[in-house]
Amino acid sequence: MTSSYCLWAISIFVCFYTYFIGHQVITMRILALSDTHFGYEYGRTSQTKKEQIDRTFEVFSNVLEVAKQKQVDLVLHGGDMFNRSQPKKGLVSRAYNIIEDFTRNDIDFIAIPGNHDRSHLPETLLNHLSKRIHFMNKFTEVQFDDVSVIGFPFESKNPRSVFEKVRTRLIKNPKRKYIVLCHQLFDGASFGPHNHIFTNRTDTLKISDFPDNLIVTLSGHIHRAQKIQNKKVHYIGSLIRTSFMEIIESKGFIVIDVDHNHVDVKFQDIQSFPMRVEEIDISNTKVLSSKLEEMEINLDERTLLRFIGRPLEEKEIKFLWARFSAKNYPLLKFSPRYPNQSLKPLYNKN
Repeated sequence: MTSSYCLWAISIFVCFYTYFIGHQVITMRILALSDTHFGYEYGRTSQTKKEQIDRTFEVFSNVLEVAKQKQVDLVLHGGDMFNRSQPKKGLVSRAYNIIEDFTRNDIDFIAIPGNHDRSHLPETLLNHLSKRIHFMNKFTEVQFDDVSVIGFPFESKNPRSVFEKVRTRLIKNPKRKYIVLCHQLFDGASFGPHNHIFTNRTDTLKISDFPDNLIVTLSGHIHRAQKIQNKKVHYIGSLIRTSFMEIIESKGFIVIDVDHNHVDVKFQDIQSFPMRVEEIDISNTKVLSSKLEEMEINLDERTLLRFIGRPLEEKEIKFLWARFSAKNYPLLKFSPRYPNQSLKPLYNKN
């Protein structure tokens, strides 16, 4: 009898240890997105531009649906919510209505303004009346049970002084864990098809001397998702492509699981607007039309034709405007658009 009781007790202990100790116990789940650029217009006709704006809101809404499915506690927006500093009222209402509806699921939403927002998000009663919505138009800390989120608007003049303020706050509260949300340049960040790296500049930041209670720094601004500085700084990346320079980059969002011992950060990509860049070497071509005869243009795909090797002549540019009219090719652009401009290849050949 005693032996059976001991075996039963041991089995209960093993089950308890396996479930509560051996497995990660998530105390907070966060979804982070950034650079939605509401109002960004692409296309050569008003109808096409409207359709592209609608798709941007559709992508945003779809990601918030994922947030609900994943049962997150919090959504973070890393800046450049809008594409311009003074967005149209209709765009502001549309974005804020989506956010308000989302927070009715008892999920908090925190957003900071980026450089495109001119470091200030449009004022709204939501930010004053809703306990779930936090638009950080100034240096702000929002406390939750296990984690605090510190956020501040894009700072262009002296970002290092603001980041020192963050560091001081962390040092004064060593028992709290912190997530920093910002829209800045960090030393080691890369962008573009040639992988340009920002380093040793007056406007780049480092976190090498930050205390251990900084569990992760999240930033918008650079549209390429990446981990830098010993994986302590995560660029969220953008939800949409606003440049053909981003054609090789995955678009998506980040999911962060926080437990008592560590933080797990995972990038989840999404289907973004299809893009295509076609580079056409015309260095040995006198008749431009001969290079275009066999080319197929997908009318549902953003396409950029880049002519390299020599500048285009004025008559050739006029030919391109006539050949690819806005009505028939609303998603197609070509470069250069003016004579006497010489382009280098956009991508590394290797």
